[in-house]
Amino acid sequence: MPPGRVDAVTTTSTANPGLLVFFRLASGASAAVALTLGVLGSFMDAGGVRGIHATLAMVFLVLSLVVALVSFLYGRRVGRKGIGMHGVGVFVLALVQYGLGEMYLTIPHIGLGLAIVLGAGALFSLAMRRPAAHAAAS
Repeated sequence: MPPGRVDAVTTTSTANPGLLVFFRLASGASAAVALTLGVLGSFMDAGGVRGIHATLAMVFLVLSLVVALVSFLYGRRVGRKGIGMHGVGVFVLALVQYGLGEMYLTIPHIGLGLAIVLGAGALFSLAMRRPAAHAAAS
């Protein structure tokens, strides 16, 4: 590589490392709660599980809003808007999912739940990648 060039794949971003840590923690918690909701949903016939599932759904909704905001900020900081849009997309799906659950529409609720678990897990995977340095225009 010629001298003076920045390798965007291997260089770590120094743009607010605290934001990156918070993004990783929040997205990891969001993915874990989404997976827990899926597991609890499979035991819905057991008594008392519906209340725990509903409470965790509210926690997930708030957590996905936090992750959406943080991923949007982090994506802007490193110059990758797709990360922020991914976080916003998971939040919007979580809003729709909550409405489906309140309306007791089971089959669409299950299908969208699977998509949300995949989306939240993918967002956590994006958060755990080594961040690329945003090279300044020369």
